Amino acid sequence: ARQTRKEMTLHELLDHSYGHDGDKTLRQRLGEGADPNLRDDGETLLHVAARRRRDSAVAILLEHGADVDARNSHGKTAYTHAIRRGFHEVVAMLAAKGADTTLSAADRFAVAMISGRLSEAQEILARHPACARTGNPEEDRLLADLAGRAQFEPVAFLIEAGADLSAPGLDSGTPLHQSAWFGQPVNARLLLDAGAPLDIFDSIHGSSPIGWAVHGARYSGAAEQRQEAYLELVRMLLDAGSSLHYPGQPDDDAYLRRLRKDATPKIQELLPARI
Repeated sequence: ARQTRKEMTLHELLDHSYGHDGDKTLRQRLGEGADPNLRDDGETLLHVAARRRRDSAVAILLEHGADVDARNSHGKTAYTHAIRRGFHEVVAMLAAKGADTTLSAADRFAVAMISGRLSEAQEILARHPACARTGNPEEDRLLADLAGRAQFEPVAFLIEAGADLSAPGLDSGTPLHQSAWFGQPVNARLLLDAGAPLDIFDSIHGSSPIGWAVHGARYSGAAEQRQEAYLELVRMLLDAGSSLHYPGQPDDDAYLRRLRKDATPKIQELLPARI
């Protein structure tokens, strides 16, 4: 019997597959009766659209009755997601729809950090010392969110404040993954010097920080302008002792073969031909 292809969920669409026809697909599915407040893994569609900075999707969901103040399993609203990441267009859109704009101390700390207001962040931290590491994954991801940006001062600040060096952010990548993907060797150096783990494999792409650096050199936004940064990152991660094996497969070179296949010619020259 012919198998029918499983239809992509709206969470999957918004999270990973929202191409040029994403708005059309979302409108169509909602028009056919899909629940705008559907939850998956503790979050609504609006949460996903907000954290993925999909402005048009946020607008469409709100038009179709999405609950603007729904909280995810870690207590965060779509508004909180957006303001913690500095997504000002999404913030304005949600606020205009009456979103609750109340922020916890940890959220205010994150907003100050993302905005580069380190003195304000220091004042909040002095009053609420746990803000840098609360145990809430939606809050402890702050270091990962900052590690991929071009500024090193916030990263150094958070490391000094005791932030979790392993807490995952985008696509379940650690702070070191993020600095690797976004081509930020200064932040990677800070993280490595602080003891950030080299060989955690993310749960989305099944890759370690060196894999994110190799892939980022080809596919991250404006990667062609940061080729020297990616070369520096790969050298740094190799020198630090990054494993070239999948976890639990010390005698298999499948991960190295994947890296070499993904690598630019210059990065291929840095990778061993075999193990």
